[in-house]
Amino acid sequence: MYSNKKIVQSLGEILKAKSIFNIIISPGSRNAPIIIHFTQNKYFTTYSIVDERCAGFFALGIAQQIKTPVVVNCTSGSAVVNFYPALIEAFYQKIPLIFITADRPKEIIDILEGQTIHQENIFKKHVETSIQLTEDESESGLWYNDKLMNESINKCILKKIPIHINIPFSEPLYETTNKLKVKPKIIKILPVKNNIKKYKYYKKELYIWKKYKKKMILLGLNYPEKNMEKILRKLSLDPSIVVFTETTSHVHGKLFFSSIDQLLFGMTYKQWKSLKPHILLTIGINIISKKIKFFLRKDPPIYHWHIGENHLSYPDTYYKLTTYWPISPESFFKIFYNFNIINNLNFSNYRYKWENIRKLKIKEQKFFLKKEKNFSEIKILFFIFNKIPNNSILQLGNSMIIRYYQLFNKKKYSIQSYCNRGVSGIDGCVSTAIGSSVISKKIVTLIVGDISFFYDSNALWNNYTPKNFRIILINNGGGHIFKFISKKLPKKVFNFFETKHIFSAEKICKMYNWEYKKVCNKHALKNSLSLFWNNSDNPCLLEVNTKKYNNAEILKKYFF
Repeated sequence: MYSNKKIVQSLGEILKAKSIFNIIISPGSRNAPIIIHFTQNKYFTTYSIVDERCAGFFALGIAQQIKTPVVVNCTSGSAVVNFYPALIEAFYQKIPLIFITADRPKEIIDILEGQTIHQENIFKKHVETSIQLTEDESESGLWYNDKLMNESINKCILKKIPIHINIPFSEPLYETTNKLKVKPKIIKILPVKNNIKKYKYYKKELYIWKKYKKKMILLGLNYPEKNMEKILRKLSLDPSIVVFTETTSHVHGKLFFSSIDQLLFGMTYKQWKSLKPHILLTIGINIISKKIKFFLRKDPPIYHWHIGENHLSYPDTYYKLTTYWPISPESFFKIFYNFNIINNLNFSNYRYKWENIRKLKIKEQKFFLKKEKNFSEIKILFFIFNKIPNNSILQLGNSMIIRYYQLFNKKKYSIQSYCNRGVSGIDGCVSTAIGSSVISKKIVTLIVGDISFFYDSNALWNNYTPKNFRIILINNGGGHIFKFISKKLPKKVFNFFETKHIFSAEKICKMYNWEYKKVCNKHALKNSLSLFWNNSDNPCLLEVNTKKYNNAEILKKYFF
C-alpha cells in the first residue's frame, strides 16, 4: 500500500535509491501521506516519536552512529519549530539529517487557518538547502520536484549538513493505492577525495614544518577514518610534535594528551609562553576546553593551519588562521608523515616538557582524590568513568559532566564517547543517547546532570529503547555549574541561574517502566555499579544524589 500522493511516492523512491532507510516520524494529520507511505513500505525502518524536539535529537543519535542521512518528519505548524534545536546541533556538529515538514497549501496561509505558519525557508542559515516542493502532478511539476529533491539530498550526503524539504499537502490526505504511479529521475553522486600528491606544490609549508621545533596538533569534535589514528600515533613519536585530543575527537592512545584542562589549569601565562607551539594544526570542529582557547588567543602560534573538508567558512577560532586546507586529514598526513620519515628533524624537547607536566598533574590528581573524602561529584564521577564497560559507547551530558570527563585520564581506549557539542545545549542529551542506542549493537551509557535529564525527560516516551541502555543521573539539586563559573551575586539574582529543585527520577522511571536505583554514598554506588550493566528486562537508571555537598567549592579546590 502506498500514499496516493505522487510527490510522496517520488520522495520514497529517491530515498530508497540513495540507501536512506531510517525515518523518524512525529504523529500528526497533515503528514498523513508520509506516515502511510513509509510505514507500509518494507524498505524503510520507521520510528514514532511523539515529541518533535525529542524526535530530532533521536534522529541525530542514529545518524551520529551510521554516518549517513536520517529522515525526520512532522506535521505542519508549531510542530515544525520544535525541530530547530536538533537541527542547529546537527548543523554545527556536521550530522546529515533530512527534515521533511508537511505544510498547508500556500493559499491558506494568513487566513486564520489552524496549524498554518510561514514554513518555507523557516530554518534559513542552519541548513545546506531549503526546498519548497509543489503539488503540481503534471509531468513538468514532477520533474521539478525530482530535480530539487535529488540536488538537496545529494548535498546532504556530500556535505554532512542538514537539509529541509517542505511539502504542501491539500486534502484528501489519507487516500492510498496499491501501485506506484511514478518513476522518478535519480541523479547519482560520486564523492571525490582531495589528495596532496606531490611535494613540490607545498615546498614552503614543508620547509616550515621541518624548521619549527614546537608543533601542536589539536583535535576537536571529529569522526575520523581508521587510518588517521595510526598515522597520528606514528607522528607523535616525533619529539617536536604533541597531539592534544579532546573527548569528542574519537582519537585515543597513550602517546596523545587527552586531559587538556587537567594540563592547563593552574598554568601561568609565563609558563604558556615557553610552551606555546610555533605551528598549531587543528582538526575537527568545536573545542570544549576554554583554557586552551584562552591561551591560544592571548598568545597565538606563528602559524595556524586548519584541515577539514566541507567547511562553509574558514574556522578561525583563534583569530590567527594562516592556512586552510580543504582536504581530509588523512590525505594531509600521508604526505607530511612521509616527509617526516625522509627528513629527520633535529632534536626537540617539546614533547618531553609536556610529558613532565602530565606526570606532575596525574600525581597531583591522585593525591587530591585520595584526600577527598566527601561523596562529591569529582570523586564519584572519576570512580564511575573507570567502571564504564570496555567496547561500549559513552554519551555525556553537557555543562559539568563533559568538563569532568575532560579531566579524567582515559585508560580504556575501546570506549567511544559522544556529546552534543555542536551548539553545546542541554536540550537533547537524553534523546540523542537513546537514538544512538537504538542503532548500535554496543552497550550505550548516558551520564547526565539533573537539569539536562529533566529538561529532556520526554525522551523516555518511546517504544524503542533497548534493554541494555543505561543512564547514570548525577542529581545535585540544580545547575551547580553556575556556582563554579559565576561571580558572587545576590541570592535573589543567583536563583535565576541555579534552578534549584527537589525532583527525583523515580516516578518518571516508574511511568515508563524503567528499572530505578538511587544511591547516596560510595558503598552503595560501588555495589550498584557491580550489577548495573548486567542483563535486565528493561532499561535502567541509576540516580546518584550529591545534594549534600558543595561540589563547586570542591572542584575549585581541585583546580586552585
